[in-house]
Amino acid sequence: MDSRPSVVAPCRHCNIETVWLQMAYGGWRLFDAEMHPTDESAAGNRFAIRRLTRQVVDLDDVHEARWPAKCLQLHRFRCPASHDDSLFHHRRPRQANDIDLEDLWHRLAERKVAQRRAG
Repeated sequence: MDSRPSVVAPCRHCNIETVWLQMAYGGWRLFDAEMHPTDESAAGNRFAIRRLTRQVVDLDDVHEARWPAKCLQLHRFRCPASHDDSLFHHRRPRQANDIDLEDLWHRLAERKVAQRRAG
């Protein structure tokens, strides 16, 4: 989990306050920085932050006895122009697809040999 705090910043398209938050099942999503009543939110756009992990879960995928009164909503539904921006968290660089693993395999093999000698 990323230990850096999330920063509230205005959307480039509509100037509404937004925040990037990490999802419990991987990735980052752009949310409105304000909470909305859960019973008034549309299905598929109700999210909450787990207290223990501080990660966001989709309330439609969580089987709990009760939901919170207020929830987070994805910003792309409020501002469709931000949809492409919301697919990628720009402040975290994306890793290249063609990763050279030869160095990693070489270091792992050296470590394994060193462990055999020591043990």
